[in-house]
Amino acid sequence: MRIARLLSLVLAILAAGVLLAPTAGSTPPFRLPGYVTDQAQTLNGSQRSEVEAAVDQLYTDRRARLWVVYVDSFDSLGAVTWAERTRQTSDLDANDAILAVATRDRSYAFQVPTDIVSNSASNDIRRDAIEPKLRRNDWAGAAVAAAEGLNTASAPGPGVSGFGLLVAVAILVVLVLLLWIWTRRRRRKRREAEFAAARRVDPSDPNALASVPLDALDDLSKSIVVDVDNAVRTSDNELVLAVEEFGDKDTAPFSKAVMTAKTTLAQAFNVRQILDDAVPETPAQRRDLLTRVVVAAAKADRELDSQREAFAQLRDLVINAPSRLDVMTQQMVDLTARLEPSQQALTALHNQFADTALASVAGNVDTAKQRLSFAEQNITSARSLLARPADRQGGLVDAVRAAESALGQARMLLDAVDTAATDINRAIATLPAAIADIQAGIKAAGDQLAQGGIAQADKLGAARDVAVRAVAEAQSAGTADPLGAFTKLTQADAELDRLLASVTEEREAAERLSRAYDQALFAAQSKVRAVSDFIDVRRGSIGPEARTRLAEAVRQLQAAQDRRESNLNDAIAHANGAAMLASQAQSMATSDAQAAARAYTGRYGSGGGSNMGAVLGGIILGNILSGGMGGGIGGGMGGGWSSTSYGGSSSGGGLGGGGGRF
Repeated sequence: MRIARLLSLVLAILAAGVLLAPTAGSTPPFRLPGYVTDQAQTLNGSQRSEVEAAVDQLYTDRRARLWVVYVDSFDSLGAVTWAERTRQTSDLDANDAILAVATRDRSYAFQVPTDIVSNSASNDIRRDAIEPKLRRNDWAGAAVAAAEGLNTASAPGPGVSGFGLLVAVAILVVLVLLLWIWTRRRRRKRREAEFAAARRVDPSDPNALASVPLDALDDLSKSIVVDVDNAVRTSDNELVLAVEEFGDKDTAPFSKAVMTAKTTLAQAFNVRQILDDAVPETPAQRRDLLTRVVVAAAKADRELDSQREAFAQLRDLVINAPSRLDVMTQQMVDLTARLEPSQQALTALHNQFADTALASVAGNVDTAKQRLSFAEQNITSARSLLARPADRQGGLVDAVRAAESALGQARMLLDAVDTAATDINRAIATLPAAIADIQAGIKAAGDQLAQGGIAQADKLGAARDVAVRAVAEAQSAGTADPLGAFTKLTQADAELDRLLASVTEEREAAERLSRAYDQALFAAQSKVRAVSDFIDVRRGSIGPEARTRLAEAVRQLQAAQDRRESNLNDAIAHANGAAMLASQAQSMATSDAQAAARAYTGRYGSGGGSNMGAVLGGIILGNILSGGMGGGIGGGMGGGWSSTSYGGSSSGGGLGGGGGRF
């Protein structure tokens, strides 16, 4: 019995092996080693030469390649499937046709890209030339017939009417458009995912940032400077309130933290300015600069975070809430009383001057009304929360802080209207003297040119012409935009006086240069202050470009002041550069604010009311000295991401032909 069972087991194993073993002579798809492959041993020497000659002639005449392969069996695969897999394995493309013949299976496939001949032509060759030869076992004749048929068949052409051509073009345009939309969407999603991953990286670790893709690192640098700039601005505003309440001594550590954060953030903005200028950087240089931006901004955020808890203990708004609400209520009354006079002053300015002269304050009164309305809502809410038991006063601190920030921004908006009027009136009062001063410079330049022998005669003549045009513009259109005219005058006067100073050592020229510095410094300070106020009260909607220009303008302004004693010409150049950068920042900030307002209205409708102003002003997001990046001292940067992949196909067009039995 045991022997019988053992024999039965052996026979079963042998039967299974027979059933599972591959069919003898079958050939799986493989990479073709040459244009004629005869694994079935069907061709003799002369027949192989005949096939190779026909294949070579096809390539010579049409630059089309025909691959011929004979095997015994297609390995239990269909002929077309076997041929397609062999094409893929052999890296055949749009110029490669294949004729695959299984002699024992009496099956074949003939596949031709439509780039060589049309689908109907390849079917004709297969049906009328190849298949009859195969039925007669004329293996070489079938391959020769395939090569000659492809060689004599007409290449695919449009063959369509004008209307058909238009339809084809329209379809192509739609396909290209869809491909473009898909590619753009895929690129956007990939970049969003990379950015989300970048926000999870420790921003203070340069080694960790080295693994972040360059585009994601650029996005991260823009995001972080905006977040930290908002943090510094809001912290600075809260610090002002704390100093008023507790004095300089008790708030000294917080003042130091904010000042250190400002300095570090200024370094980050300085590097972003290098990235934004017209001088291109190599990828390695760009990565190094972006890493420096992110690390510097993260360091600034840590400076704020280091004092968060101590500052929160100092300003315990729950304990001090009743007195703070009384103070803020009085501030509400005072600021509300300023609305109408400020509106009248702004209307008078608009009646007198061009819109460009008032771009930074045009909507300040309306915006101040929104801030006051938001402050009133939060004061009312805070008083309601105070009436509750202590364990049900959640949200009290947030309401007090939101009201404080809104009142501070409303005050800044109304002060900006008064400052604008003061600056414009000063420009009006100073404009005649500036014109007289630059005219004196024009006359001095003319005298110097008349004497001759000047090394920089060409430059001095060009500067004099620019000054003449600036005077003409100021005299004809200076009343519409006095500050703008004044700025152009001071810039032209500064350049003219700089050149005059280089060709004469007279005291009068030096005095004019000093006055030009004072004028250039005033113009730059006015513009920088106006733009800074504009961004401050709209911080929730301003992007990194405007902030970067403003930060660079502040740096240039400081350089102008630092170099006054050592090099007056350089100081004036820095002041003029600051004014130019501030103008660029104003234009960018205005565009950002308008775009954000449109986006908010599109999402929430025109009924957003004062909340829209709070969002755009950065109030609704929280306060920095008690919350972290994007809302207070401290905080963190987080997010999630997932990687994506990309790819495509290598074939150039569709395949014609087919296969079957013979």
